[in-house]
Amino acid sequence: MNEIGLLKKIIKATSVCAMAGILVVQSPVWAEVVHNDDEVKALYTESIDHMRAGQYDLAVSCLNKAIEMDPSRVALYGQRGTIYLNQQKFAEAIQDFTKAIELAPEHAQTYGLRALAYGSTGETIDAMRDLTKAINLEPNNAVFYYRRAMTFELLKGEDYALEDYNKAIELKQDDANYYFHRCMLYMRQRKHDLAMQDINSALGLQGNNMKFIAVRAFLYAQVRDVENAIRDYETLAGKNPLDYSVMDNLGVLYGGKGDFSKAREYFDRSLAINDSHPEVYNGRGYIEFLQGNHDTAIDLYKKALECNGEYSDAYFNLAQSYDALGNTELVLESYKKFLKYAAYNDYDRVAQAQKRVSELDKPE
Repeated sequence: MNEIGLLKKIIKATSVCAMAGILVVQSPVWAEVVHNDDEVKALYTESIDHMRAGQYDLAVSCLNKAIEMDPSRVALYGQRGTIYLNQQKFAEAIQDFTKAIELAPEHAQTYGLRALAYGSTGETIDAMRDLTKAINLEPNNAVFYYRRAMTFELLKGEDYALEDYNKAIELKQDDANYYFHRCMLYMRQRKHDLAMQDINSALGLQGNNMKFIAVRAFLYAQVRDVENAIRDYETLAGKNPLDYSVMDNLGVLYGGKGDFSKAREYFDRSLAINDSHPEVYNGRGYIEFLQGNHDTAIDLYKKALECNGEYSDAYFNLAQSYDALGNTELVLESYKKFLKYAAYNDYDRVAQAQKRVSELDKPE
């Protein structure tokens, strides 16, 4: 590392939708299709009660009976498809939503729900088509734009995704998730100022959301606002003292500002939680290197390589420590290992390693 390491990204890529916990209640449009005075209506209503109680199999059983009595009612297929969606039975959900669309092709919510099922099976093009149809039918529904934006991202259409996030936020300005996902897009585009505005907007709506605070901490570190990054990471550490990656990032940040005592403390806390991650040994070793404790640094880099024998950062740092001790043979060996495993875009360090190898690897 030329500096005190790279911060670990703890933000996971988002998918079209997170299915866990979804509970989509019956649509008022579907309810209007079922008459109020027959046995089918009673079964339909009973299925809703079962679904709300999490009794999905009983809910499906009610709808199966209702569909046998009257297979022409769109609400029954829409409701059963919704239950299948909750059960993550996506093929069955798609089949029922398709039947509902055949019976009532102007119901925007049904297209939106089928898009969720398509997206959850990786059929992003079909999800895109359904969301576009839903938007055409219901152009002021922010949720459709939001979901389509995430689908555009999966298809690498960032400009289109941004347009849809903007529209979703224009229509509904009090949903923190809209700002969060637009922030993530801005981060990937390295538009840190805009990303920071969005994550602060999200936190303005959900001030105790630890995921949002983690993103802001990462952003502060990216723009080298070390004090604010430390503040946010320490908030995260207080909330979850067993998160080794938060402790690791605090070690990196304190090392970067020259507070080696604090850096050691957080690296050691990280290792106490999880001693199998090479990044932590590597960061801890670099603190020793900066203070001239090269033998201790070398031992820590070797521990990093015991965790991952292809970890290029540790080889680079090992070479620097060996160089400080004047062991040219091990310098050469370590730089060669670094060059073998280095990331393709690690331009500066690759150039530095190549230069040193050419200096040392000359025939006598």
